Amino acid sequence: MLERARLLIVDDEAATASDLRDLEELPGCQVATASSGEHALRLFAKGPFDVLITDYNMPGMDGLSLAARVRQLYPQTAIILVTGAAGMLRQWSARAFVQGILDKPVMPWQIRQVVSQVLDGLA
Repeated sequence: MLERARLLIVDDEAATASDLRDLEELPGCQVATASSGEHALRLFAKGPFDVLITDYNMPGMDGLSLAARVRQLYPQTAIILVTGAAGMLRQWSARAFVQGILDKPVMPWQIRQVVSQVLDGLA
């Protein structure tokens, strides 16, 4: 696992983003949140993140468009997509280089497990 990992959670629902903030309990994780894809890109411009966890269905820029843009600008960032329609999106994950897709509602243990696996792969 990375010594210090920066995670960005992007979700237009404040309650969901807040629920995922418990990822700060993972050793060495610093967590930030954004309420939109555009907001996320502004935060990336200030300093890249190791892991992007984004909701798929958001107004404006959806999570898959955000993932594609982040992949283009910050190729080292691991991307996890959270959605209510994971089955439909799995076909797109390889094209967008998404490391994981999780179905909503996401249980805290599920996201911690996936993030830990992704961070282990980045080390």
